[in-house]
Amino acid sequence: MTAKESVLAALTEAERAALLDDLLAAHPELAGDAERLAARRLAATDRDAVAEEVGWSLGSLDLDQLSGRAGYHPGRGYVEATEAASELLEEALQPHLDDIGRLARLGLPAAAQEVAAGVLLALYQYRDGPAEDTVMEEAPDFPAEAAGEVLHALKSAKVELPGGLGELLPDWSDLLDR
Repeated sequence: MTAKESVLAALTEAERAALLDDLLAAHPELAGDAERLAARRLAATDRDAVAEEVGWSLGSLDLDQLSGRAGYHPGRGYVEATEAASELLEEALQPHLDDIGRLARLGLPAAAQEVAAGVLLALYQYRDGPAEDTVMEEAPDFPAEAAGEVLHALKSAKVELPGGLGELLPDWSDLLDR
C-alpha cells in the first residue's frame, strides 16, 4: 500500500496563491499572521540566491530568441543584434529591479539592498566578457550599464547602497562611488 500524496504539496504556485486568498477570505482573523509570515519571508532575501537566479536568467537566454528579435521587422525596421540582445537582457533583469522598489515600499530596505547586491554580483561575473554563444556576448556593455540601473533603482527607492560591495566588486569601485 502506498502513502497518499498530499494535495497541498501537489498544488501549483497559482493554485497555492488562490488557496491563500480563499483561506484569508474565509478566515480574516489569519490576515495578521499571514502578513507577518509574508514580511518575514521577504525580509529573508539572500544576495547569493538572487545572484544565482539573475546569473541563470541572463546566461540562459537563448540565441534563437535573439535571432527572432534581430533583423528586419515590418513596422519597426532593422534591429541590430546588439539592440535586440540588450532588450532581452533588460527584460530578464527588470523583475529584479522592480523588486528593489517593491521591497523598499514595503518597509524592507535591507531586503531591497540584498536584491541589489545579488543583481550586482551576478552582473559582475560578466564584466570581462560573457561566454561565447550567449545573448550577453552581443551586448558587452550590458553588465556595467545594468549596474547603473541597479544603483538608480536604489536611489529612486531612497535605499542606501549595501555596505562592503566595493570589496566584492573591486573593478566597479568607481561606478559604486557615484
